[in-house]
Amino acid sequence: MIWVDGVGGYMVCADTVNSIGQATQQNEVSIPISGDIHQVHAKIQSADSGHLLHPVGPVFVDQQSVHDPQLLTDNRTFEMGDSVSLRYCKPHPWSTTAVIRFESRNRTYPWSDAVLIAGNTIILGPNAQSHIRCTRWEHEVILLRRDGQWFCRSFADFSIDGSPIEMEGELNANSRVEGRDFSFSLEPLEA
Repeated sequence: MIWVDGVGGYMVCADTVNSIGQATQQNEVSIPISGDIHQVHAKIQSADSGHLLHPVGPVFVDQQSVHDPQLLTDNRTFEMGDSVSLRYCKPHPWSTTAVIRFESRNRTYPWSDAVLIAGNTIILGPNAQSHIRCTRWEHEVILLRRDGQWFCRSFADFSIDGSPIEMEGELNANSRVEGRDFSFSLEPLEA
């Protein structure tokens, strides 16, 4: 999870295939949603051209019933069950990271504002193309993944876990990042 102070909480899924299903204690899915859906209702697979949605239970993409894998493109909606409605967004053209936003009142468990299907970059900042939009920030902050490790990069002065960083620093699973006008924390999710 990324908890952005004054903005919200965002679940990050970094696997090649991420399952979406009902949030129950016994159910181990990547994206657990509190709602009337199957234990595993769909899967999202990273592909060269973006992300493929694999329906397992009944799925509607842009109000059309689908039974085969569908390539998701920016701003498409997909519905699962009678009430769960999600929007797939690709805000940054140079990043493979996608944002799954909630159109319905349903949320993940633990609660999050949106889900990020992470590529190798996650952009936080004031621009409309940021994955996590932080309108009061002056500069962008970029989270980069290299060789399975996450790093934080920004032109603004910032610290990671209280240590000053010059341009880029390594993150751990519980890191706290603070700058002059921004701050956020990382928190690992238990399986």
